[in-house]
Amino acid sequence: MPVYLHVFNLIIDKRAVEQKYPGGIEKFRIDYGIPESEIDQEDDELFSFGQMNYDQLDIDSLISNGLNYDPDRKESNDFTIVYRYGGLGCDVNWLKHNRVFAWHISTSSHLIMEMEEICNMTMDDITKEMEKGNNLLKTIRNERI
Repeated sequence: MPVYLHVFNLIIDKRAVEQKYPGGIEKFRIDYGIPESEIDQEDDELFSFGQMNYDQLDIDSLISNGLNYDPDRKESNDFTIVYRYGGLGCDVNWLKHNRVFAWHISTSSHLIMEMEEICNMTMDDITKEMEKGNNLLKTIRNERI
């Protein structure tokens, strides 16, 4: 399920959390104050934490809690940082993005199609939907909450 990209985004593969984080996904949700907020998101495959500045993203706690990180190469297979405007973070084989949304490679095709429809809308159309209470710029789910 695609997650909306903010300026800087720490995106974590939930499989890594499930396998490596002490206490698994439930403990991770408690430690990081999940459920979804305006900038922090969760879908079936990802956790995403958005910030305005790179140095506000906390990778140290992920590393200290068992997620993979190679300090020499400055990369991880368990998480990545996506800068909405490009040029930062490392590519991981489980994540795709189009600079508006990011999604796990396991995301269903109908959710990707919904995301593409939103990306093709004008800002005027998106604003009109938001004024109606339909926030199109949040995690895209099978059923909108």
